[in-house]
Amino acid sequence: MLKWIGTFLLIWFIYHVRSVFPPFVVGAIFAYLLLPLVNYMASKAKIKRAHAVAIIYLTFGATLVVLGWLFLPVVGDQMVQFAQNRVEIVRKVVEQAVTSFNWQLDVEDTTSQILSSIEEGLGNPGEIVHLGGLVSHGLLALLVCLVSSIYFILDSNRVGAFCLRFVPEKSRATMVNLSSQMNVILSRYVRGQLVLIIIMSTVAWLFLHYGMQALTGMPVKYALLIAILSGFLEIIPVLGPILATSIATLVGFAQFGPGMALAIIAFYTIARWTEDYLIVPKVIGHAVHLHPLVVIFAVLVGEIMAGALGMLIAIPVAAMVKVIIDFTHPEPGPPLEAFVAPVQPGPEQAV
Repeated sequence: MLKWIGTFLLIWFIYHVRSVFPPFVVGAIFAYLLLPLVNYMASKAKIKRAHAVAIIYLTFGATLVVLGWLFLPVVGDQMVQFAQNRVEIVRKVVEQAVTSFNWQLDVEDTTSQILSSIEEGLGNPGEIVHLGGLVSHGLLALLVCLVSSIYFILDSNRVGAFCLRFVPEKSRATMVNLSSQMNVILSRYVRGQLVLIIIMSTVAWLFLHYGMQALTGMPVKYALLIAILSGFLEIIPVLGPILATSIATLVGFAQFGPGMALAIIAFYTIARWTEDYLIVPKVIGHAVHLHPLVVIFAVLVGEIMAGALGMLIAIPVAAMVKVIIDFTHPEPGPPLEAFVAPVQPGPEQAV
């Protein structure tokens, strides 16, 4: 009885402090990604893991500083311009729609209604750009993420041993075997997603900037910002690519009209097909093979339970559940037809 009460109290406590977990979850993800590199460097260079962690983090930080110095001013300027010109962008979209499709709409009233709907769902863009009081909270979360990732790497063996303490001794070998299978799938999925973000961001920027410049004489406005968003939205299954295509299409529609908007839709469609049928099988493989309905259900459940973070980790969690089910309840050997009695032909079917 006391065991069930303790379990209930633990679940109740975790639920009420759930907002504390995202930085630790992100830190654990970073640690998981960097752990193989740390172990490889420590073994090859014959140095302590702490020294390998310091070298990797300093190199990673220096890389971020260089990338920020190169791209952050442009991205920040485009974000500010996009927020400041949001009314003009929506108005141009409405004007293009009215002109192209002969719709009977009041441009100003429709623009106002669309902006009100967007700002109710996402917040005031001006407040998003000027973060204000959220800066300190974000810096604290970043610090927690950084420190927790370091400790997760340095104490990875202790973390594994601690988790095994709660597994019955006779089941520990099975748990280690299961966790190794989950590790293969999860590592392939996460590293593959990072590669896909880089590929999609690069390809989208090349098309929106140079491709559209070749077609129309000028690049799409906010091309770099849209390309980076397109890359990161790839990690949200189903909904992310749709949102990325919609953002790029609306900006292109406002700037160039319906013709170029169709070109942007065609590009994103072709890029998505290329990714699904050529890149994903090579980069991720078929390790995470889930039915599309399972993917949609997992993403929606993740969004309800944990917001944006839940959407990001929904597919890996669903894949882990699938591994556990396959491990504990393997598929039957004989095909289904072997369990179905053959139908005897009737008199009218007999030869």
